[in-house]
Amino acid sequence: MKWSYFNNCSEVFGCASLNNKKYCILNRQYTKEEYETLVPKIIEHMRKTGEWWEFFPISISPFWYNESAAMDHYPLSKEKILESGFKLSTYENPKPVVTKTIPASKLPEDIREIPDDILNWAIECEVTGRPFRIIKPELEFYRKHSLPIPRRHPDQRHLDRIKLRNPRKLYSRDCDKCGKWMNTTYSIDRTEIIYCEQCYDKELS
Repeated sequence: MKWSYFNNCSEVFGCASLNNKKYCILNRQYTKEEYETLVPKIIEHMRKTGEWWEFFPISISPFWYNESAAMDHYPLSKEKILESGFKLSTYENPKPVVTKTIPASKLPEDIREIPDDILNWAIECEVTGRPFRIIKPELEFYRKHSLPIPRRHPDQRHLDRIKLRNPRKLYSRDCDKCGKWMNTTYSIDRTEIIYCEQCYDKELS
């Protein structure tokens, strides 16, 4: 079994992230003879158990669904996560120990009005109310570029960015230049001008 994203590997079975390897099973090195003997036995066993050509079972995943990229692309409720057999993390960061907590709405718009002491404060997210802190390099960056202090928790900012992405779904529509049918992540009701690949390349050339 050879994976195209491996670097110069061949005859590897059930492996991940290997470079310049051959005759490996589950990332463990074997001789050619051992490999050619073991792999057919493993495949035969997997066929009997119904595991052959199936993804690894959810039960052995070391990740919590709500702390993985899956939650970004396919968000599920807590109930649905558990119902589907995934792991659910209930961990919450402890509240920061600070000298002052300030609502985001009370922050000055002008970065020049932000005191150095803000490094010892917690800011309440304007959406969720969760407190978060600003660190020194961050404050220096905002001052250097004359940017206002964020009013949303980093997790909320991440969710906001995710919402700007197109959905992971293809829509059928015509190229706005040549009329050619194509698949695109832009639905028919979107107002953007959408070109097929050929028309797009011509515009750039």
